[in-house]
Amino acid sequence: MIVGEAARIKHLLRRAAYGWRANEWNKWESLGYSGAVDELVDYESVPSNIPDLPTDVFGGLVAPNDVDSLKRYWLFRFCETSRPLEEVMTLFWHGHFATSDYKVQNPSIEYRQNKLFRKYAMGSFREMLGEIAVDPAMIVWLDGNNSTKKAPNENFSRELLELFTMGVDGGYTEHDVKEGAKVFTGWTFDGDRLRARFNEKNYSDESKQYLGHSGNLTLQETLDIVAKHPSTAKFISKKLFEFFVHEDPPAEEIERLSKIYFDSHYSIREMVRGIFNSPHFFSDEATYSVVKSPVQYTVMIVKTLDVPYTWISDMQNYADNMGQQLYNPPNVKGWKSGSNWINTNTMTARLNFAKHAVDQLRYRQMIKDHVTSGLAISHVTADHSFRSADSAIEDVWEWLLPSMKMSPETMQQLKDYMHTNAPKKPDQKFYWDRASGLVELILTCPEYQLA
Repeated sequence: MIVGEAARIKHLLRRAAYGWRANEWNKWESLGYSGAVDELVDYESVPSNIPDLPTDVFGGLVAPNDVDSLKRYWLFRFCETSRPLEEVMTLFWHGHFATSDYKVQNPSIEYRQNKLFRKYAMGSFREMLGEIAVDPAMIVWLDGNNSTKKAPNENFSRELLELFTMGVDGGYTEHDVKEGAKVFTGWTFDGDRLRARFNEKNYSDESKQYLGHSGNLTLQETLDIVAKHPSTAKFISKKLFEFFVHEDPPAEEIERLSKIYFDSHYSIREMVRGIFNSPHFFSDEATYSVVKSPVQYTVMIVKTLDVPYTWISDMQNYADNMGQQLYNPPNVKGWKSGSNWINTNTMTARLNFAKHAVDQLRYRQMIKDHVTSGLAISHVTADHSFRSADSAIEDVWEWLLPSMKMSPETMQQLKDYMHTNAPKKPDQKFYWDRASGLVELILTCPEYQLA
């Protein structure tokens, strides 16, 4: 169980903001845990500090107009936004309603979908469904252009139930998939105007039988039926819990969040608020139990070290090499999380990024200033720090991994580094000269991969 106001706020920021910069900590601490939750969740009250990309009258990107540029722009938002949960939730929906550039191949509509996720990130799940059902990128991704009343395409109808709402065991049948496919006929992507277009001639206007309802159901009526289904409430509750807390949600917690879903008229905001205010969020099972995704790992390092985003070259390539290509989930199921993020290749990429970030401070001879700022957050003064190898390790560890227990193996590795070639009576300067290497080692240790 996480105890103490500061420790709880830091845990919240790891999960909901992907870290914090040194100059932000006093604000978060002064708000207290409850105030920090409200600041994060009710982010519309905070002015956005990042402008949208310029587009033409049809929503086409003026510049840049390639996916790597979109990745860089989004990672910039993550690192510099005044509304961090907005970006975290946008990423959640990108993985949930997964579409990929390798098939869509249209940066303008991919960026528009990204804006859609951001706009509805904490709003009504039902409204989100209405938008995503006729989203141009989704239409292209799931072959809506080829869906006519003579040959209804089942892709969106199937994924709507299996992956987006009710879940594979949610109680729907193959017949529901086929009937739902008829509902979504007629919608195509107009490439000239970059918009979804409804062609009534291709719409199947016959009576449908769908999840216990019958009639010539419209798209909106069908989505109402899905949103109201108990399986949808449980499925979304489970996914949100797993994303923010841990991978084994208790049944009673899913029931509680499902009740919030219905009582709040499908409000994702109130469900997320409910998660952050749940005792489960601070439980032993939740503490440092989530493997950082590549985006979370890279963004947290940039924020924690307080490195300006422009100093980090090709940040998106590092995330790609760690296994998370923004705008390119591997398939309609999105990314596999947890231990799937970790293997020999991805750990090498993580090590390389940590070194790259620390090197930016080394080259500019700013490592001491940034480490000192970080230690101040942990209420460790520069006078106290680095008096000995052990104190240096303990202080930097508490800054980077507050309240986390260090394994004996990691402790020995860090001690070996700090003691190697040390004079008989090393002074503070000797230990400060090793500060950047110590930070780098901790950023690549097994414990730091967890949030």
